[in-house]
Amino acid sequence: MKRWWLLWGLCALLPAQAVVACGLNTRMAPFELQAGATPSDAPEDSLEAPELRVTEITRGLGGAPGTCDGSGLLGVRLDWPRGDYRLEDIGFEFRVISAEAPYAVFPAEPVRVISDTRRADLLFLWPDDAPAQQKPLRMEVEVRAVTRDYQRGPPAHFSIDSTDS
Repeated sequence: MKRWWLLWGLCALLPAQAVVACGLNTRMAPFELQAGATPSDAPEDSLEAPELRVTEITRGLGGAPGTCDGSGLLGVRLDWPRGDYRLEDIGFEFRVISAEAPYAVFPAEPVRVISDTRRADLLFLWPDDAPAQQKPLRMEVEVRAVTRDYQRGPPAHFSIDSTDS
């Protein structure tokens, strides 16, 4: 009888976990800047610009915020060029230059990329509207590599347009 109650108790916890977070691997984590670091441009040719391209756009289905159904998904391929910095030694800051809809897709702080190579498939999630209320996702995004002492490399740009997919 105790096993039966234990099984019911575990089953009752499953929906609560789904509400907390979608749980997909974004291949990113917060990037720790040195304490007191302020942004400055890196010396020319010391830090390269990454190469980026959109690989997928999947709109949410209108589920509860924080769940996979309630999240839009944006896949971005990042290629890091050979140079003085390894991918694990730098972070990336994403800044929306222009957007038609107010979706908060990118983190406000720099992130580090989790990859064993110079290439990573990143996944960004945002709270998306139900399909009937969705606006097209169109954005111009600027991305810069940053060092721990907050030297910023040259910008790279990419475009997002959900109506193309």
